[in-house]
Amino acid sequence: MVAEGPLTAKQSFIELAKADTSGDYDKAFKIANKILQKFPKETIAFKCKLVALIQLGKFEDALALANRIPFHQMGDCTFEKAYVQYRLNDNEGALATLSKGDPDDYRCLELKAQLLYRAENFKEAADLLKKLLKDYSDDYDEERRTNLIAVIAQLQAIGEEQNITKEMETYEQFYNGACYFIESGNFKDALKLLEKSETLCSVTLAEEGLSDEECEDELAVIRVQKAYVLQKLGRSEEALEIYFQLQKSNLADKSIVATISNNLLSARRNVNMLEAKRKLKAAAQTETSKLTLHQRRTLALNQALLYMLSNQKDLCNKSLQEIRQKYGTVQEAVIIEAALLLRSKDPQKAIEVLGSVTPTVETQLARIQILLNDGKVEESVSALENLPPEIGLRPAIVQLRVALLLCLNKKKEALDLLSSVIGTDGTGVEILLEQAASLNLQCANYRAAVDCLERLAALKPDDLKIICRLIKAYSAFDVHRAEELSNKLFPPSKAESLDVDALEKSDWILYRDRSRQKKEPKPQEPDAEIITGKLRRRKRKRKPLLPKNYDPKVPPDPERWLPKQERTAYKKKISKKHKDREIGRGTQGAVSSPVQLDNAKTKAENSPKPTPVMGAEGPRQQRPAGQQPKRKKKKTKW
Repeated sequence: MVAEGPLTAKQSFIELAKADTSGDYDKAFKIANKILQKFPKETIAFKCKLVALIQLGKFEDALALANRIPFHQMGDCTFEKAYVQYRLNDNEGALATLSKGDPDDYRCLELKAQLLYRAENFKEAADLLKKLLKDYSDDYDEERRTNLIAVIAQLQAIGEEQNITKEMETYEQFYNGACYFIESGNFKDALKLLEKSETLCSVTLAEEGLSDEECEDELAVIRVQKAYVLQKLGRSEEALEIYFQLQKSNLADKSIVATISNNLLSARRNVNMLEAKRKLKAAAQTETSKLTLHQRRTLALNQALLYMLSNQKDLCNKSLQEIRQKYGTVQEAVIIEAALLLRSKDPQKAIEVLGSVTPTVETQLARIQILLNDGKVEESVSALENLPPEIGLRPAIVQLRVALLLCLNKKKEALDLLSSVIGTDGTGVEILLEQAASLNLQCANYRAAVDCLERLAALKPDDLKIICRLIKAYSAFDVHRAEELSNKLFPPSKAESLDVDALEKSDWILYRDRSRQKKEPKPQEPDAEIITGKLRRRKRKRKPLLPKNYDPKVPPDPERWLPKQERTAYKKKISKKHKDREIGRGTQGAVSSPVQLDNAKTKAENSPKPTPVMGAEGPRQQRPAGQQPKRKKKKTKW
């Protein structure tokens, strides 16, 4: 029996190694249990059992085993325990476990970098990955470079300028490089890298023998990002086409589904509120661990914006309060709150809300817009002056400031502003030069106007309008220069060959493109035609239009010009309601034509009640009729 024990243990470990090689971890788990039943203190068996549970995805059982078995029986399982905590989203516990392990264990360093990335501590994660690439070199170097590019992209997103390597080989590296360019605002280069990543991903996954569903899930990540870039480049139709195609496929990654639902609402112009609520509700139900902090904040802001647009003020205020509690002061949330106050017709409170936060360009411009809508011109001018120079000196902002100063009748300040801006060359200087020239001409500052117009003429030498304005400005103080420009514009040599008399007689200028009509005398008619009266008939332009049932043999009705009710053949139609009105009136067999009765010749018979005499049918006299009971109108269904 003593000799049988080691032999049995050796055979069991051989079977365990075979199960590990074949990837049958369920069998490996059972073999490890058999070994531990016979040899309860076997350290390797405990560790194999722990690894088998991890490979089977039973992370809770693995964590319970790691906590139950003491160190002297299990051995050093710091990395395995921290990895289980990482998979169970216990990031703080995993970091605490790693802090007790070997600081030089490269596995622990890589896991710590992943945990720091998940905790959005990108600076430390980048330092760890750079250290791993420098001190360790193995088959996983490409994965480390991929993770480093992803960390650099996130650092770029939070405003820390980073440089990215141009050496990219795998499709994951191209994808992460595209994310870096997206955060830098370089969408054209991002689109190029995403197209390379999509092509390389299809080839790589096909070579690895993955199923079509697995390939589509992996490609969906790249395509969603590609649609976002197209949307940013103004190619919304192409972006919508990609979103709709991805929506039809049953994607396993819920974070991608949430991204599609959110981006669809912003890409479409006409958004149905009910559909928007449904999509955002589905996106909000995504597991928060699969979304970054930026994505969770964006979903919350869109939810608040949707509440505001659908006039759900209480829900919008509640959503904004939750955003403040979770993410602090967010610029977009402040602007949404100000817009909600504007919808409640409280512009003063909206201005106070925008002024209560650290001023940014967006909040300042929103505040200026509210002041302008409220008619506060002076406050708007002072707010425009407080804008940073890179925004305040843009042509559109300068034009707005000049217009507001002119409204306040401050022409001198407007001229000073224009003079200070047009002194520096830049984009949009032509518009400002034209405005400065016009304003100087209004204020009779002809020399300053000439300076502006000369610069404009240098920029646009073929513009006749500018040269004409320049001649007009010079004529106020330098007639000689005005004549030089006039002669240059209209040289006298060109006018020598013109026939002045012919030009004066011609009237084609009055009618532009209409050709001049030739006035020729009418041909005289022969005397014979005048005497005999046989003049030639004038040709009709068109044949007369006759009715379809016109018969030239039948003479026309002489009463055709009379109204229909005054014609002899007119017979008044009796409505169906009164068709039996004449029944019972008069004796039977009476002549249809009415009998003319003379009241003077007819003797009245003695009767207790006089019988009214029936008069002849004729035109009815208009007498004031008694008030008839009002009939109720029938309701008509549309």
